[in-house]
Amino acid sequence: MSEEKIHRISMKDVVYKADKENPPVLKVQSGETVIFECKDAFNQVIQKPEDLPIDFDMEHINPATGPVFIKGAEPGDTLEVHILNIDVAEQGSCCIIPDFGFLAPEFTEPWTRIIPIEDGYAIFSDKVKIPIDPFPGTMIVAPTEVTHSHGTLIPLEYGGNMDSRACTAGTTVYLPVFVQGALFGVGDVHAVQGDGEVCGTAVEIDADVTIKFVVNKDKKIKRPHYENEEYYMTTAWGETTDEASKIALRDMIDWIVQEKGLTRQEAYALCSCVVDMRISQLVDITPGVRAVIPKSIFED
Repeated sequence: MSEEKIHRISMKDVVYKADKENPPVLKVQSGETVIFECKDAFNQVIQKPEDLPIDFDMEHINPATGPVFIKGAEPGDTLEVHILNIDVAEQGSCCIIPDFGFLAPEFTEPWTRIIPIEDGYAIFSDKVKIPIDPFPGTMIVAPTEVTHSHGTLIPLEYGGNMDSRACTAGTTVYLPVFVQGALFGVGDVHAVQGDGEVCGTAVEIDADVTIKFVVNKDKKIKRPHYENEEYYMTTAWGETTDEASKIALRDMIDWIVQEKGLTRQEAYALCSCVVDMRISQLVDITPGVRAVIPKSIFED
């Protein structure tokens, strides 16, 4: 038998908005694997401490490598994005951007910290080193219509800048498909990030992200879901964290009813017993929340 072909996409092939008119740079079959070379969210303009996060070209920020056309993916399907591996570069950066971040009025000056990656740790300073746990902050498919001018930066039903630290290697991200071929892109890798991403950036870094695609014709979702060996997760965004939490919770109740056969009352009560509501990020225009349930509680 011949070995499975693994495709590779250069970081030169990027988009800055999710749009069904973006021409695909690669077409693959369901079940095939692609290595995406990803630029950091700053589009590689932050390389040394003197590079301050000011005067960005906002038309060329948060690049997503792609898009990839997955053959057989049709509107109403679910695209399974199996994150197999993430290899990060030798250094990343964390910045404070004026007028951005959860405490923006209190931190008004631009600030840059270059962060080397050594032996699996992000060296924040000579006093602080952090175990890395990398993930792509942006995973996106094309929407039916482009409804805003924020490119890949705003998380919505078609994914986008979700900034969820749950999406590490070993996680499957489920994305609803809106257009033929899905037109998937990925980028904004973080070597490590806390829930909330409170200053607006994490350890932003170049990386190679290896993904296997599977087209699922049976699974029907309204927004992205995540799954790993231990947990199933629903996620949502809103004008407030309260709104996002309610949407994610309703999606979790729906999943329990549909997949586990409980009544809605049972599912709601079960969520109160075991589901954790976790903030993904607080700093984008639409804050994100995920509902997290342990799979081990179910007997099947």
